[in-house]
Amino acid sequence: MGKTNALAPKVEVRVVRKVFGRVPEEHAFVLKDDRKLQTVFELIDALETMPDEVFRHHVNAERNDFASWLESMFDETALAADMRRVQQRLDAQRTILKHVMRELLAHHKTCKGC
Repeated sequence: MGKTNALAPKVEVRVVRKVFGRVPEEHAFVLKDDRKLQTVFELIDALETMPDEVFRHHVNAERNDFASWLESMFDETALAADMRRVQQRLDAQRTILKHVMRELLAHHKTCKGC
């Protein structure tokens, strides 16, 4: 049996939801206008300012690229499902913001000392 070292530093492990993370450059979402997005927050900002034709390129009757990216890169299946129901740019932004707020509130309720 190995000895435990009483002087060893304690390690705190904190799990943060993927939705608050950053994808590697090679998995960035590239908008039709060539802007690259690596975080959900960058997507929120981009939805506010992107031209409607850029949004329509990514969200239309055939596909929802934003929902697919959120699901595959951030493992956000519920958010992706909600995103697939919206067809307007600002509705998409609101959907993501509501999801992020729910995540923050859930984290706050379970977090001790943060």
